[in-house]
Amino acid sequence: MTLSLPLRDYTFIGTTTSLCPECLEVVPAKILNRGGRIYFRKHCPTHGSREDFVCSDASHYDRMEFTVPGKVPRMVSVPVDRGCPYDCGLCTEHEQHTCIGLVELTDACNLECPMCYAASGPGQKHRTVEECKAAIDRLVKVEGRPEILQLSGGEPTIHPHFIEIFEYAHEQPIDYVMINTNGLRFAKDDVLLEAVARRKNRVEIYFQFDGFKPETSRALRGEVLLDQKLRAIDRLAEAGLNIILVTTLQSGVNEDEMGAIIRFGMERPRITGVSFQPATYSGRHVLPEELEQRITFPDVIKGIVEQSDGVFETRDFVPLPCAHPNCHQLTYVYRKNGQAVPLTRFVNAAENLDLLANGITFTRPRVKEVIDRYLNSCGDDCGCGTPGTVSLQMPAESSAKPSSTPELSPQEMAVAVEFFANAMNETLSPQDVFRITITNFLDAYTFDTRRLMKCCTHHILPSGHVIPFCAYNVLYRNGHLPLPELVNK
Repeated sequence: MTLSLPLRDYTFIGTTTSLCPECLEVVPAKILNRGGRIYFRKHCPTHGSREDFVCSDASHYDRMEFTVPGKVPRMVSVPVDRGCPYDCGLCTEHEQHTCIGLVELTDACNLECPMCYAASGPGQKHRTVEECKAAIDRLVKVEGRPEILQLSGGEPTIHPHFIEIFEYAHEQPIDYVMINTNGLRFAKDDVLLEAVARRKNRVEIYFQFDGFKPETSRALRGEVLLDQKLRAIDRLAEAGLNIILVTTLQSGVNEDEMGAIIRFGMERPRITGVSFQPATYSGRHVLPEELEQRITFPDVIKGIVEQSDGVFETRDFVPLPCAHPNCHQLTYVYRKNGQAVPLTRFVNAAENLDLLANGITFTRPRVKEVIDRYLNSCGDDCGCGTPGTVSLQMPAESSAKPSSTPELSPQEMAVAVEFFANAMNETLSPQDVFRITITNFLDAYTFDTRRLMKCCTHHILPSGHVIPFCAYNVLYRNGHLPLPELVNK
């Protein structure tokens, strides 16, 4: 007689190492798929067993087909002793170099946002100019030529020596300096705006913008700020500065505003993208009763598709290959003369993972390499012609399309040909390519050392430590873990 044994109510996916949210101790975790949703089952010797919700759609989780080998960090400074996440610095086992190096200039802020992961606010401490310069120097030393330095805080622009630090950063061999700002000073400070605009070809403004509803601003920032934000955006654009809108998404607050934010950005040439960031539960924003309703990256993709009036499809979004596939999703959009078509419609993302990896900016060298691959796939009767003779009337049945790229509509084909023509003629500007990223930061509930080990966004400390973003915010910022000794300074 065969015994009838009960089935578990989940499918076992694998294991990782996470944290107990009660004490922040490192604990083992099972990864479970229950009803198409992902959970971590953890056991803490002190606080017992628990399950934490991680991802709303298992079909988007762990898409390892989009991952590529990481670049070996040019310099590591901490030998492995206890293992991840105890040995950050970077340690010898870290899997990826620094795509974005983040230097916090201050803990102070001119806002006191209810959901700030860093618990920044008025009256807190500024780092000295020497400390800020030391951190910038460290980034250059460990990377050689960093692609992106992000000046952050707190609110970096209220540092009394911000312009001096900003100028120092531009004297270094760094491709782009990104300013992570709430924008309030740019709304009124002409001296600040003029100083930053002088460096506009190597600057990107990473601009906090959560939506248009007054209740959104009150819930996330504590006060209504829309008029000041719009004034700042207009002034930045008039000064010729490129802007990325950075939207924190909170369930029940502003998830219905994603489409409006994208349209707002797409209509303004100097807004070159939107970064959507589901709220993390750390710092000042710890709401355990809301964890099961938290927004995760599949919810963001679904919301964008539903709110975009047919511009986007789910297939347009792919994981950023240089990080763990659960960390970042992105798409690039070519926009010109009122037309907008995601590049994934005519550039096969799966065949060009290395161009997406190890950086997020769609630079001219990357565009040119896409063109080279595109032409190589066309065959002898491509019809593309030389850069000066590409016809924008190429019919949809032309062979000038890689066979692995999805079929294009006639309208999409016309936009694709225009994109390639402008790229080959080197007339493609940064404003022509609009990027949308979705960044899923870790907190104590979702902490996953698999993701941490391939993190490419790193805090750079004046001490010389280079620490993955989420490890710093969850474990090192408030001193729960001590900084390990550096052996390579």
